[in-house]
Amino acid sequence: MKPDSLFFRLRGVIALVILLCFVAAFVLSACGPAYEVPDSEGQSATVLAAPSTKPALEQLDSDLRERSSTLSAEVEYLDTETMTARIGAAPQADIVLTASREQMQDLASEGHISGEPLPLASNRLVLVTSAENPHGIRDFDDFAERAADLRVSTCAADAPCTTQVADLVADYELELRATDATLARASTANGPQTPLSDLAAGRSDAALAYVTDALAEDSPLQTFEVPTSAHSITQVWAGVLKEPQHEAAAEDFFDLLAGEKGRSAFSEAGFLPAPSAEMGASSH
Repeated sequence: MKPDSLFFRLRGVIALVILLCFVAAFVLSACGPAYEVPDSEGQSATVLAAPSTKPALEQLDSDLRERSSTLSAEVEYLDTETMTARIGAAPQADIVLTASREQMQDLASEGHISGEPLPLASNRLVLVTSAENPHGIRDFDDFAERAADLRVSTCAADAPCTTQVADLVADYELELRATDATLARASTANGPQTPLSDLAAGRSDAALAYVTDALAEDSPLQTFEVPTSAHSITQVWAGVLKEPQHEAAAEDFFDLLAGEKGRSAFSEAGFLPAPSAEMGASSH
């Protein structure tokens, strides 16, 4: 090519134009969307949950926030009676967490649950006193001998742990002068009440409560192990409702509960590992 040709004279300009085109293409591709956002991202699953699961669900929510996850959950804590009535009517929710395998069995047999329910964790009763322990309770056996002279707070009449307490009373022939704590109904602002509420207010001398509730308390407490038996352990189960409001978000949150993050949240809240028993088996 001759040095005095037009192309030779403009070769620098042509090279610059080509370079600018490459730069513009790179910038546009970098500014564009890197991936398609799934429909479930940015949505929140609505969860109906037993009050005892609150420490674990708060732990899971904290983990999601720390990871800036787009997945979240709106949780309502309901006592057994209210939860059953809500699901039997128009739940307008996605997932349910029960503190009783029997309750989940009933929901599944009545056709309210889609697919197989998931065993999440186990919980157990402990004996709790204030840090001062004014009555000098030494252990469960000492408590059993003096139970008739103590004010003992337990769970509300329709809570799953009521059956556990009743069976414990029968097994160890406790003369229990129990006072029921009142569970807050569908309260997300004030949070659910527990047997420890009466203990903190000085209305009881001791409480039979879930260990997870004791661990979640800010004030110092003394806890004593209850003899291990089928009557001191309860099971936590999760299920996707038959007609979830947000199907994709429900599936994502259910998968999260079933995965390592879910197991870790329940473990850090003090729950025992998930039960190995089959759904249809008896808990006694």
